[in-house]
Amino acid sequence: MSLQDEFIERVQAHRALLNKLVYLYADEIEDRKDLHQEILLQAWRSYPTFRNEARFSTWLYRIGLNVSLTMLDRSKRTRTQELVDTPQSQGNEFESDDHLRHVLRQFGPVDRTLVVMTMEGYSPDEISETLGISPGNVRTKLHRLRQKIEQLWT
Repeated sequence: MSLQDEFIERVQAHRALLNKLVYLYADEIEDRKDLHQEILLQAWRSYPTFRNEARFSTWLYRIGLNVSLTMLDRSKRTRTQELVDTPQSQGNEFESDDHLRHVLRQFGPVDRTLVVMTMEGYSPDEISETLGISPGNVRTKLHRLRQKIEQLWT
């Protein structure tokens, strides 16, 4: 199997992870497409140096997070970010998703990532490795974020 085929296969296996990350950091459809493409491009450029020391999903998430934060920072510098009104959903599941997204938008990028990675089933050690903070700090932040989510959810 060629390096390109291997990369495509691995990325396809983690398509949902990328979609969630892109959805979390970009509001507009065009911005999501651009972000997704930029993440894949950066991952492809870095793939020859991937050494299987971490799970591929962790490695890919870290690249996605870095690209997302860079693009977010770039967009803040070039324009004032406007709040985007999303149309009301008709189903409770979609309303809950929109509500969760609204709550998460009130957090900083790192806090958002902590919550999403926890929801994805990553352990505090894996989150720690991805974000470059201690596992104890991850647990403390998650505890505080859970309390904040409970307050904001109502």
